[in-house]
Amino acid sequence: MTSDHLVRLDRRSHSPGNLEQAGTIALLLSWLLLHKTTLSWLVHTVQEISLFNQIILLAGVVLLLFQGVRHRQQFRFSAVPVWGWSPLLLLIGGAIGTIAAQWLLMLDQVPVVFALLGTYGLLGLFLESAVWRKGLPLGAAIALIVPFGVQYSTGLGFPTRILTAHVVEFLLRTWHVAALSSEDIIVLDTGVAQIDLPCSGLKSLWTGTLFLLVTTWLERRQFGLRWLVVFVVNLGLLAIANVARVLMLVLVTHWHQTALAEILHVPLGVMTFVAACGFTLLLLRWVPRSIASLQSDREHTNVRSNAKLPFLLAACLLAFTLIPHPPAPAAPPDVTKLHWTIAAQTETIPLTPTEQNFFASYPGVVAHKQRFAYEGLTGSVLLVTSTSLQAHHAPELCLIGSGFHLDHIAPQQFTAGPLARWLSLDDQTQTAVYWFQAPHQTTGDFLTRFWQEASRHESSWTLVSILLDEYHTPDNPTLQVLVTDIYRSLGQILQKA
Repeated sequence: MTSDHLVRLDRRSHSPGNLEQAGTIALLLSWLLLHKTTLSWLVHTVQEISLFNQIILLAGVVLLLFQGVRHRQQFRFSAVPVWGWSPLLLLIGGAIGTIAAQWLLMLDQVPVVFALLGTYGLLGLFLESAVWRKGLPLGAAIALIVPFGVQYSTGLGFPTRILTAHVVEFLLRTWHVAALSSEDIIVLDTGVAQIDLPCSGLKSLWTGTLFLLVTTWLERRQFGLRWLVVFVVNLGLLAIANVARVLMLVLVTHWHQTALAEILHVPLGVMTFVAACGFTLLLLRWVPRSIASLQSDREHTNVRSNAKLPFLLAACLLAFTLIPHPPAPAAPPDVTKLHWTIAAQTETIPLTPTEQNFFASYPGVVAHKQRFAYEGLTGSVLLVTSTSLQAHHAPELCLIGSGFHLDHIAPQQFTAGPLARWLSLDDQTQTAVYWFQAPHQTTGDFLTRFWQEASRHESSWTLVSILLDEYHTPDNPTLQVLVTDIYRSLGQILQKA
């Protein structure tokens, strides 16, 4: 019988004392308390997903448990935590990342990723080092699969589509093709191209990252500087491939080949994704394989647990719980009390059934619609205040869905007023103007509006959408006065909220 076998046998036969057991329980309870918010979000989100996705998620959990029981002899769990630098750093780093993400970003999935990574670090304190390191790619893959898998269509998907539209717009303008991105659409002289969820590139980044992690695990490649370089290059390749695909589809649409664009949509996505992953697989061969060190395994298994270690870790995690959570966004202001200072005739009109159904899906939204008449200008204005980006929309999409033809759209800085967007509709027979307004900023750009909310600079925004019954150029003096008055009146309400 080898000395290494005796060491492992000694470790498994070691019976923890009452103090060590109490420390382990304290450590686990402190972890649960620290991640109470993220766990609550995860449970609530899983309950809301479709039955099919719930079954898939349950099947994945059952498969992991089955593999764990089947290969239980290889795991060699310890009943008490044992010191290990790598899992300890991942545990503390995950806790810090969870708190930092909650304060810096309003994206629910990101703190969950850090929490799950920290959980795998906690698991590493109870596993042998060699086994834990071998499963690190799989643990990282699960940390990415769970939060983005259960809530994929929201969170990062929408802003990623907006960012993709901006990049494609920049490239088109470089090639002297007139284009303007607005939310997740690209407005061309020849029509409108919409970037749907599969075109956002988020799914490609997500799936491509999982491919890299699983391949790293299967080929037993080492984590280190070389692997990090491959990881960054992989993300870049996937992003470039997706932008190239969307750019090609938009150009085909620009050339009036809509049917061809529909045919190429899926094949282009598959080909670009396979090409990016294939190149990543080649780069991964540059990363050396992991070689299990018998000596390091002996050193790890020969280390006795310190009775003070779990209590110290529990105290550290409890200290993190004392950091307050970021304050919840304030309730939306009451925009129904908009007071016009100009001599305009106004009356409140009801929302359309489509608008009522849309806004009813988002609690806390305040939507108000008015009809106005001012010095020859007639039309309606819709005000929608919300702390969630999902409750807002690009008015041009609603106009197109309502049967309007979009002639032209352009950014417009109104004198002493907002930086908005001006739209020409139905062969210059009608006009629309819209912008997003917060207490300290106004923009007509969805990406700016998203980032200001996600980075917690501005939590509450109001969409102002004006639809005029006739065509008016943006430099029309009466239109300038009308827009400026609504902008200033709304600003007073937002400042008081």
